[in-house]
Amino acid sequence: METVQIPPGALPGTGGTLFQASETAHHMLVARPDQLIDQPANAAYALLLYEIATVEASSGRLSDQWPGRLMREARPAVRAAAGLASEATAQQVVDALWAASQALRRNDEPGARAALVPPAALQTEIARDRLQRYTLPSQGVRALRELRLALEREAGPTP
Repeated sequence: METVQIPPGALPGTGGTLFQASETAHHMLVARPDQLIDQPANAAYALLLYEIATVEASSGRLSDQWPGRLMREARPAVRAAAGLASEATAQQVVDALWAASQALRRNDEPGARAALVPPAALQTEIARDRLQRYTLPSQGVRALRELRLALEREAGPTP
């Protein structure tokens, strides 16, 4: 089973990891994708959340295993659109995206480029350029929507 250590500060708040990562990733990547254009730090952070949600949804936390499968199956396309390596571990990708997002928030371009290296990224320049104008592939959109629906079903009706 795949696991991932979440960087300290990456998921502030009190919600469960799966819920928080999937809701925030959905908001950033599906509901408001236009807000990622020319915001590479936000794109890196949103992709980090996608990775975390994929691992969490695939770990048996949901009674419905379909959303986790969709997230895993979409992950190569999601990564390729960002110039990330499909064969990298989730931890390598999470660590690289966290370091890149933090460096970009500090306007530390050399730090961001240093974070986006193999084995997480295919090539530094490609990954950096794609984060600047990232768009989630349709497979990733579908997977996040299905995951969100499954989480709503498991939460049950709100009073």
